[in-house]
Amino acid sequence: MLLRSAVTFLVLLVVLVPVRRASACGPDFPPELLRDRAATLSELPDGAFHHEAKRLVPKPTDTFSVVDGEEPEGARTGGGARETELYESGAKAFHARHWDEARARFKEVLVLPPEERRRFSTFAAFMLARTAESAQEGRERFAEVRELVRQGFEDPLGLAVASLGEEARLHLEEGDDVGAIQLYAEQAAHGSSSGVSSLLFVARAIGRDDARLQRALKDPLGQRLLATYAWTRGQETLWTEDGTGTYPNPLPRLLEALAAVPGLAGADRLAAGAWRAGRFDLAERFAGQERTPLAAWVKAKLALRRGDRTAAEQYLAEAREGIPATEDWTIEPWNPLMRPRARVEGEWALLALMRGDFSEAAERVLRTCSWPDIAYVAERVLTEEELRRFIAAHATSPEFRCRPRPGLYSSEQADLAEDTPIAVPQGSGPDVETPRENVGEKLRLLLGRRMLRNGRGQESLEYFRGTKWEEPARQYVDALDRARSVWNDVDEAQALYSAARLARNAGMELLGTEVAPDWAWAEGEFDVGQWYLELQQYDESPKKPVVLENLPFTTDAERERLTAHAPPHALRFHYRSTAADLAEKAADLVHPRSQAYAALLCHAARFASRSEPERVQRLWRTYVQRGALAADVGMFGQSCPEPDFERLRNQKLALPWRTWRLRTTATVAAGMLLLPVAGAIIFVRRKRRDAQSQTGDQ
Repeated sequence: MLLRSAVTFLVLLVVLVPVRRASACGPDFPPELLRDRAATLSELPDGAFHHEAKRLVPKPTDTFSVVDGEEPEGARTGGGARETELYESGAKAFHARHWDEARARFKEVLVLPPEERRRFSTFAAFMLARTAESAQEGRERFAEVRELVRQGFEDPLGLAVASLGEEARLHLEEGDDVGAIQLYAEQAAHGSSSGVSSLLFVARAIGRDDARLQRALKDPLGQRLLATYAWTRGQETLWTEDGTGTYPNPLPRLLEALAAVPGLAGADRLAAGAWRAGRFDLAERFAGQERTPLAAWVKAKLALRRGDRTAAEQYLAEAREGIPATEDWTIEPWNPLMRPRARVEGEWALLALMRGDFSEAAERVLRTCSWPDIAYVAERVLTEEELRRFIAAHATSPEFRCRPRPGLYSSEQADLAEDTPIAVPQGSGPDVETPRENVGEKLRLLLGRRMLRNGRGQESLEYFRGTKWEEPARQYVDALDRARSVWNDVDEAQALYSAARLARNAGMELLGTEVAPDWAWAEGEFDVGQWYLELQQYDESPKKPVVLENLPFTTDAERERLTAHAPPHALRFHYRSTAADLAEKAADLVHPRSQAYAALLCHAARFASRSEPERVQRLWRTYVQRGALAADVGMFGQSCPEPDFERLRNQKLALPWRTWRLRTTATVAAGMLLLPVAGAIIFVRRKRRDAQSQTGDQ
């Protein structure tokens, strides 16, 4: 049974997964929408055939069970003694190819009193259909299976649903594609993957045969099936049966044939397929024939092609209202797609960015649950104050709970995904329970790091509270505050060095950027921007037609904010440079002939060794020119001793007279001493002058 289940899975995988050109192997990053804006607004997802096939006909009222995979344990046991004996006897004769004897036993099962054949009646009727002497008898027997289940007879093998596919096969053998499509569609509507794969096989075969295509297009259900196939699978590559080549792409002929059908059923699917194929004339023609979310989505893209962004926003709003939040077109679990509702939200957010409404863009992108896109807007576009208000306004909002996606890189995901199931927010789909990712907590950490980078240390601590980085953040802030408050150069240098070590060892968590240049959402393991550039360079897949190249995808206001909100160093792992800055500043406060000076410069070079090699050279030259050769300093910038601040205090070396604090203090003190002296001198001179004047007068 296990082998059969595995084979079934592999067959379905081959059938349902489109054949496309593969890119080079690499990390599975979550989908993004704001990175390549032209592609986001130009491309339309190809949908999922397995999802659409289940909606070709209305959901059946019959509650038949579906058994597509492994046979349930004990499914062939549990019947009464007589029905079990008769059915097993018929099954044995069937396997021995004694057809008449097998049929006789199966018929005997069906003539038993109803209470004595509750278990094996459906089995017997199904086998009579399989051994029928004519197609008409087979159809009647398969229909009998479904009627027996409706009457309450047991169906542990899901034979009622299976009978739909078997009956459809009889129609195919007679050349009746329309009748077969109807039954396969009903089977798929029950949730059967066998029905879905059968519909796909039929659509592929019809698309390669002009005569069958013309017959199928006379039926509305056939039109919907082929329009759906054109949209979701029209650009797939199919190998011939002998494996010597591939079939010609049927999409151009399929589009033309569908376009010739008056009053086409599934016009929105045809519009979507035409857009993806670059047939914008057909997309424009058919998008207006049906008012559906998909049609509105296509209209939005057509409006953008005309440059009408206002109309595009209106159509996207219409599309997002009609697409359920729970709808998912993912078919490849190792390469998850963004849910269609979330993608529409992302395109809607992008249009808000393009017109400079950053607060509205933040509201819209939050609903995508795409953390890289949310992080970009929160970290690089919104001001700190706007982000603080945004977090406060959504503190208890259901949008702060997102379903985690498989394969998603996130530096905090394991810690922030909550164990307690939370219901889907009202209005976003059926109430199902699923673990959620706390986007609010991730935004708070993002803001805390951003404020810490910008020198707002005490305020930032509020956003680290309750996380495992609360104590390191407090230590970093305290070290910087101590450096600003002490009057002794050695104490200040020691505080700066403590902050430098924290910046280097916990920099990603305390100071790192969620997006470029540090890519904390990918745990810093990849330079995501460089990875995408390399991927595009080696991508051999056929390029889609560029249709929106003239749109202004960014505004001057957004570019200004990107510059203003950039980290202090435009380097990957920029906090290493911040750590080097602090260590170098500490070195300036101690005597250049001390061990601490050598150690601090060594650590500054070590912190910057991977990102700023030229800085390492400068620090080495500074050490050679000003410092003393320290025996315990190993390889400069690689193996560094800890600075001995206590030894520096005890040595009582003459500290350089250069710090601004000492100069300022000395100047102020001298001024305070000189003022009364100068006043006394003036007073004495004035007294003498007055005395001399009086003597002269006398």
